[in-house]
Amino acid sequence: MSGVTAAIDSPGLEIIIPALLLVVAIFPFLLNANRNQALGLLAAPLLLALGLGYLKYQADHTAAASEGELLRATPTQVRLSPDTDPSNAYTSSQTCRACHPGEYDSWHKSYHRTMTQLAKPDAVLAKWHGTELPLGEARLHLEKKGDEYWVTTFGPDGIKQAVQRMTMTTGSHHLQVYWVGDKAGNMQHPFPYGWLISDQKWAPVEDTFLRNPHGAPVDAKWNKVCIECHSVAGKAAVSMTRQGQTARTEVAELGISCEACHGPAREHIAHFQNPFNRYTGRDKAKDAHGIKNPDTGKMDHRKSAQVCGQCHSYQFTPNPPKRLAQGPSFLPGGDLNAAANAVAVQPSKFTGASPKSQAEARQFAASHGHPHPGGEWLTDRFWPDGMVRVTGREYNGLLDTPCFQRGKMSCLSCHSMHDYHDRNDQLAPRMETNAACTQCHEDIRENLTAHTKHAANSAGSSCYNCHMPHTTYGLLSAIRSHQIDSPSVAAQLKTGRVNACNLCHINQSLNWTNGHLAEWYNHKPAKLNAEAKHISSVLEMLLKGDAGQRAIAAWHMGWEPARQASGGDWQAGWLLRTMDDPYSAVRYIAHKALQADPRLAKAEFDYAAPLAKRTTQIQKNRADWEKQLPDQTGVAQQIEVLIDGQGKPIEAEARRLEAKRNNRPMTLQE
Repeated sequence: MSGVTAAIDSPGLEIIIPALLLVVAIFPFLLNANRNQALGLLAAPLLLALGLGYLKYQADHTAAASEGELLRATPTQVRLSPDTDPSNAYTSSQTCRACHPGEYDSWHKSYHRTMTQLAKPDAVLAKWHGTELPLGEARLHLEKKGDEYWVTTFGPDGIKQAVQRMTMTTGSHHLQVYWVGDKAGNMQHPFPYGWLISDQKWAPVEDTFLRNPHGAPVDAKWNKVCIECHSVAGKAAVSMTRQGQTARTEVAELGISCEACHGPAREHIAHFQNPFNRYTGRDKAKDAHGIKNPDTGKMDHRKSAQVCGQCHSYQFTPNPPKRLAQGPSFLPGGDLNAAANAVAVQPSKFTGASPKSQAEARQFAASHGHPHPGGEWLTDRFWPDGMVRVTGREYNGLLDTPCFQRGKMSCLSCHSMHDYHDRNDQLAPRMETNAACTQCHEDIRENLTAHTKHAANSAGSSCYNCHMPHTTYGLLSAIRSHQIDSPSVAAQLKTGRVNACNLCHINQSLNWTNGHLAEWYNHKPAKLNAEAKHISSVLEMLLKGDAGQRAIAAWHMGWEPARQASGGDWQAGWLLRTMDDPYSAVRYIAHKALQADPRLAKAEFDYAAPLAKRTTQIQKNRADWEKQLPDQTGVAQQIEVLIDGQGKPIEAEARRLEAKRNNRPMTLQE
């Protein structure tokens, strides 16, 4: 549009155009109308315009009031309100769009953008209106009123107890959770249910994490927990009052946007408003003025990785009050260290006992840049050798990867924030293949099977499967480790982390792996006990391991490459048994793995339901499975996977191994 039309806003056109069309429609009648008829015909479009204008005014006024209430209840954003700090150099992603439309578009389609959003129709993914959810003896009634999302709490007697508006969402890929704004300030309180996106169903938030079922419920506030990685430059500004905690939180922008990776852009924008600077700044080989580009062609690979590491890592914060009040000190191009009030933890450098004296504690802090985090903190986040076991902490894994330490590998060696071919993992083109590794390891590319000892087009010749196996837990699933290493029986015996060979060959024992690694790669055979010699390593982990190990083992029983390598007819009995696990996350994963069996693809199971309902569903699924078991008369037992001649788990062996289970309470800190 241009000229006069450009000066008329869209709502105005919505009123003017129908009125003009009506004038055109009645024009032929005006030619033959008398004076009174003509006045009546001319008055019609005027009255229509006035009526439409009034309705539009009312709708706009209501929408503006609703938007204003939502903004007052949520963290202040630079792009939506005046700056509260004159030194604030953030400008928001909207200012990047005009000059960088392609980059803006690829970012806008990513899950980074939608990590935290205002609770509006384009953000809320859950089935909301009319949904009823139990909450102890009370119930929650969900309603959508226009563009607003509300929840009403009714007590056991049916009397209305509270009415609250949802204000924000977090997540849009696997799980979406919701927040209720505080009437005093903008503290965001958790809604007790989350929406499982792939399942299209509600689940209690506490059952969407692998957490101690006997632990106290978590009452996480977005302003104190999520703000650091789910927004840009968040300043929590949480304080205590007589009524409790309150917040005056500010962020540059909700979600993860341009300035999270490139730094505050005010100087950049001011510089390029000058046409001469725009002309002289077209050299793409140079860093653009006033911002940082994590591209490793323009930034050292270690600093580039730290841009991602500011969120994708476990950190120690030397001065928590300062971070709560002022937000993060790290900026792209800087270092994650004490000066930035964020030190990336690298437990591989201090595995073992905690300091036993104040002198040892001081020496530890001086050597590592942070105090010893404590044994429990470590075990809920890392394997015993320091490898990360929980998702979202990929930078910690990269720190211990030889390709990073001795080479120039960074996150952007495989991932791309703008040129990705699939937004699920944001991998650059062809980086889902062995090209991710052979771009450097050219010798292996030329003779792949000599290295892998597997057929070239098989899962066993995938670099990822052998060197980045799914040994990390997260999001009710198993995730690839981001510490590149090689299969080792000795490492498994030391850490309890199943090696890559047995995660594909899930029906095989460690003795089987011992032999192949010795034959193929000259590994020294590890000393094994009787169970490790004769029983499937993954099955042993499923029965004896801690909750995190059981989750990883169950997931691999449903992983298609493992089912192809190990057969898919023996896992069902063990997975049905695991669906009775005390940890809800383990139950969920076991059910999903069970559905990988074509015989049980439609098996129904509510993993978060009360015990009685779950038991009934398991019994039905077991009965359906047993009806489909083939006649096993005369068939020998499958000793490695403890299956009897009828195709069922050997009960005595199952109980014997379960009696050795590691029942240490745990909560994996995602």
